Amino acid sequence: MNILAIENSWLSNELMPFIFNMVIAIIPSVLLCYYVYKKDVIEKEPLKLLFKLFLMGVVITLPASFVEKTIISSFNITTSSVVGCLIVSFLVVALIEEGYKFVVTYLCTWKNKNFDHIFDGIVYATFVSIGFASLENILYVLESGTETAILRAIISVPAHAFYAVTCGYYLGLSKFSYSIGNKKMGLIYKILSFMIPVLLHGIFDFLLLTNNSGLTWVFFVFVAALYIVSFFNIKKFSKVQMTSNMQ
Repeated sequence: MNILAIENSWLSNELMPFIFNMVIAIIPSVLLCYYVYKKDVIEKEPLKLLFKLFLMGVVITLPASFVEKTIISSFNITTSSVVGCLIVSFLVVALIEEGYKFVVTYLCTWKNKNFDHIFDGIVYATFVSIGFASLENILYVLESGTETAILRAIISVPAHAFYAVTCGYYLGLSKFSYSIGNKKMGLIYKILSFMIPVLLHGIFDFLLLTNNSGLTWVFFVFVAALYIVSFFNIKKFSKVQMTSNMQ
């Protein structure tokens, strides 16, 4: 076999499938970021800030995964029981991942002068979450291949964005409430901006981890509801102009 034949064989058997999987892994993230950015019709956020948020989402993926695996192995938690699935889904994966994303979103944007509309919170949280989901998706795809790439492109990556919609919306409401002197509601909204994504993420993972065929339809109904409600809310909230004293 000559060198050219070897190269062609390697391209067809190794490189092209790898490139195809990477494209599938990355495209959902690009499309979702673009969609949310275009829906920010009142005032576009600085691209430099959005790139920073996306990059920070990528950066926190590995430490979040390390903490999750460390806790699960240290306490010998398994998903062979319903209780184990609940613990892993809500108290480990959802709590840690949404916690990392919330902290990054809050620290990078709360005092930023550009955070002056409710929808800005949705944009910020989405870029952090999509950054997180992008690297997570690439890692899963490298390990499991094309089928995983397609399934996660349709389900898992959008789910991270949908959790972010609720996080960002309530974070925006929190900032607005503080700006008009309503500290009580500001605190409540801030708590909701963390807890609701944890709840949604936990339900998503629990329905998957139980591996119960009877819950399969519940999972797909839940995912469909996430799609419908999230896109409706993005469209709706993008036009909300609650800006009083938010700077």
